[in-house]
Amino acid sequence: MSDPIYIIESISDGAEGHPYDEVLSIAVCEVDLDGGDFNTVFSEVVQAEPRYVGKRKLDYAESKGLDVQSLYTGLPLNEVVEGLRKVVQGKYVTSYDIRQQFTKYLCNDPWDLTGAVSIMPSIMMRQPISLKCKYPEEEPDMIVKAYRKAYRDDPLGVGKKRGAMELAQMAAMVAISLRARGKY
Repeated sequence: MSDPIYIIESISDGAEGHPYDEVLSIAVCEVDLDGGDFNTVFSEVVQAEPRYVGKRKLDYAESKGLDVQSLYTGLPLNEVVEGLRKVVQGKYVTSYDIRQQFTKYLCNDPWDLTGAVSIMPSIMMRQPISLKCKYPEEEPDMIVKAYRKAYRDDPLGVGKKRGAMELAQMAAMVAISLRARGKY
């Protein structure tokens, strides 16, 4: 068995990244690539008052899969950041598109995982060109497309749900599929 890899996916309130936009929901799956299995080990929504976030940003987040109502029951930002750091500190991490998750958000305040994790190659980089994001903000749509291409029978029963947790789970399954084919 190899070391597990931690796949992080999030939903933000905009396409620009830090400091203009913020992560509203984040999830992590611990993946055993060799064993072909994963566990969702972290999934939280950041507490925010939707009216202070703003309609344009809420519309963007909702278009990426966020259930806006969950912002009312989320945890304070500092608790979500602390919880994420506890889960991934010293671990191997990746996401479908490193540019979206790490460059725009997770290597910046308040998350700043710089030096706290070892970042592996993007899952997307091992995919054919048709499943690569031209722009980082396309990541949620490309994860769904890659998952549906690899698993036509939808073993996770994802259906229309597409929150951060579902994105992390689908990305985990795509990585497992790539490993099974010797590509990751």
